[in-house]
Amino acid sequence: MRRSSFCATLGVLVLTSLLIPGKAQQPATNVAPNAAPASDVVIGSGNFSPIVWDLERSLRFYSDLMGSPVPATIPAWTTDPALLNFLAAPTGQVRFGSVRIPGSTMSVEIVEYKDVPRTPLRYRLQDPGAVRLILTVRSLDSLLDRLRRQGVPVVTIGGVPLTVRNHNAGRSVMIQDPDGFYIQLIQPNVLPETTAPATSNVIGASFGLTINDTDQTMKIYRDLFGFKAEIESIFTADKTVADLMNTPGAQVRRSVAKIPGSAVEVEFLEFKGVDRKPIGARIQDPGATRFQLRVRDADMAVKTLVANGGTVVTTGGDGGPILMSGLRVAIVREPNNLFLVVMTSVPRPARGTQ
Repeated sequence: MRRSSFCATLGVLVLTSLLIPGKAQQPATNVAPNAAPASDVVIGSGNFSPIVWDLERSLRFYSDLMGSPVPATIPAWTTDPALLNFLAAPTGQVRFGSVRIPGSTMSVEIVEYKDVPRTPLRYRLQDPGAVRLILTVRSLDSLLDRLRRQGVPVVTIGGVPLTVRNHNAGRSVMIQDPDGFYIQLIQPNVLPETTAPATSNVIGASFGLTINDTDQTMKIYRDLFGFKAEIESIFTADKTVADLMNTPGAQVRRSVAKIPGSAVEVEFLEFKGVDRKPIGARIQDPGATRFQLRVRDADMAVKTLVANGGTVVTTGGDGGPILMSGLRVAIVREPNNLFLVVMTSVPRPARGTQ
């Protein structure tokens, strides 16, 4: 692979501890001290990766949101065949850029496609497949005031933060980015410890996914992938939660788990009592979302997902992972229409061997 293609591949995968030469066989070093133990299948998480219409616009938005400088240059389009097969766009082009989330091992890894059919998605939080980036902040009011002045849409009914029982008795509000991705801002009453700089308003992140069926979803994430989940046994009708998410009359069943080998938390929500429409996204559609999981055996993880309703979208791998830059890697659409990137580091041959 040419050097430029290799660098492009590294950028879209991000997992530095796996990809830096000489570290491919070592465990990740960026795992937070409060990480959940690795499971028999999953050993770590990666990035939140929205598919967008305009990379430059999204980089400006997320850089401003995180309080980081906007990149001086925008990455070029790549036509690297291995990368395009991985991203299910063998005849297209892609470009991407990342914005670090303060206080988190997770980044926002933004991807834009071209020369492939694209349809922007518009969905509601109750629709299975809806994704939320959940950001913990020090000062919700100051951030929300600034976002309002910039014209950022506020989803929460009434347009003001609400106190929600599931968020450490703190205050929360829902906004949307330029492509309609939902971003939940939370200011807990007691701020958690963080590695974020003292000057940063954003101090941590987690991830939310609306699901079609809790039992079906937990079969994959808890029973097969080893997530240790706290699962509510019943649906609850909480007007504050419904107002927060702009889902009037909805009942919600909530499950929460940390990704094995990671400190990143996932909140799964199943709605009822309100109209729902599953999201039928393609990987290239603005509004679709990828999320990365490091696994012990990518081939086995893909087979497990497919056996439980997943669909492989990566091309060139005969229905499974492909080899790319020292990884076995594939993208699989799981049953809730989240595009999971599963990846495994491949041992490099000893010098002098084939």
